[in-house]
Amino acid sequence: MSVTPKSSLINKHVLLDTCFIIKAYQYNDTSYFNKLFLHLKNNNCIPVINEFIKFEFLCGCKTKEHISIKTDFLDFLSPEKTVLSLPIDECILNDAIKISNIYSNKNVNSKHPNAIDCYISAYLKKYEKNLLFVTLDNNDYPLILHDRIGIHTIDTEEEILVLGFYKFNNKKFEKLSKNIK
Repeated sequence: MSVTPKSSLINKHVLLDTCFIIKAYQYNDTSYFNKLFLHLKNNNCIPVINEFIKFEFLCGCKTKEHISIKTDFLDFLSPEKTVLSLPIDECILNDAIKISNIYSNKNVNSKHPNAIDCYISAYLKKYEKNLLFVTLDNNDYPLILHDRIGIHTIDTEEEILVLGFYKFNNKKFEKLSKNIK
């Protein structure tokens, strides 16, 4: 079931989270993810990954063969071989720190905010007009800074996966970051 408004997706890049990629890899020999990818294709969306997500996905590989298999899978998910290079410029770094501070100040997570999640949010902030994000870790992208523009549910018969589609909300960020120096 997909309830992501078509107008929110048209001609966007959609950054795939590591948890999403892991589940797609786990169910690679099934058709569970086909509807989602067809939905993206029909809306002229380009699935993309970034260097940090690639790093997280490849962590734990013990052989060159396993790295090769997983790298091929990433290429399959992003057919245009779109691995975004996400340089950490000063603006992105400062925004990631502010995002982390906002999460801490608002007690968003009882643990320390995840650096990669804050960095991804800062990148979403920078490219808010053209970049969306899809994740299974919906709690990692709280609505105090993000807008959930839709969900997509996948029933694998072993588990029910609820994918959230998010975009960054700069107005929320500006309001909450006023108290952070």
